[in-house]
Amino acid sequence: MVQSPTGTCPPQGLPVLSHGKHRNPTRGACFMEYTSILAGERFTDSPACVDVELAAVLRGANDRLSDDERTAMVPLLGRAIGLVVPAPEFAAGRVGIWRRRRAVGESDSVARTEALRRTVADRFLREAGVGPSHPRWNWYHGHLRLSRLFWELLDEPAPPETPAEHAERLVARLELLHRCYEMGLAEIGVPREAVPASSAPEPAGGPAARAAAGHG
Repeated sequence: MVQSPTGTCPPQGLPVLSHGKHRNPTRGACFMEYTSILAGERFTDSPACVDVELAAVLRGANDRLSDDERTAMVPLLGRAIGLVVPAPEFAAGRVGIWRRRRAVGESDSVARTEALRRTVADRFLREAGVGPSHPRWNWYHGHLRLSRLFWELLDEPAPPETPAEHAERLVARLELLHRCYEMGLAEIGVPREAVPASSAPEPAGGPAARAAAGHG
């Protein structure tokens, strides 16, 4: 049985956490669709409140784990909210000024997103036991596709020997990736957006956690 990390759990009355993409919450929700509900966004598996690379990892983990294994992700629900460089906001004004401001704002947002992913990658590599002595360090260290990097490193420092060990490591690495994003945002000086009250922590294993996992 995969052990659940300590984290946040959703309130009651929300859909069952399940495999794949869903048309609406009455049919269930994948991890990212659940996150969109907790964040108060429209129902989607690509909420704006989560960096697209982190979201890709979480979608992949949701579908890779079995129904029983997926319950170990429940304590992480809501933790990804705000782990992103916010998109720039633009005040109304003359067209020429607005376009220049948008260009500058978007350029700054892209640069900060790259900085975030670089520091996340560096922390994640070291925590996963991959350092400069590793034969693929140069490739790993310069790779900002965190969604690919995450899966590439799942077998480091050695492949799990059983499916249960694989699931255990996957959940542990998801917790690590969230932590790296949290520290990364702080390091580059980007304030994290407030987490809505609907995703406030509740003791793991409580009624909300059971409801999300489909155990009523």
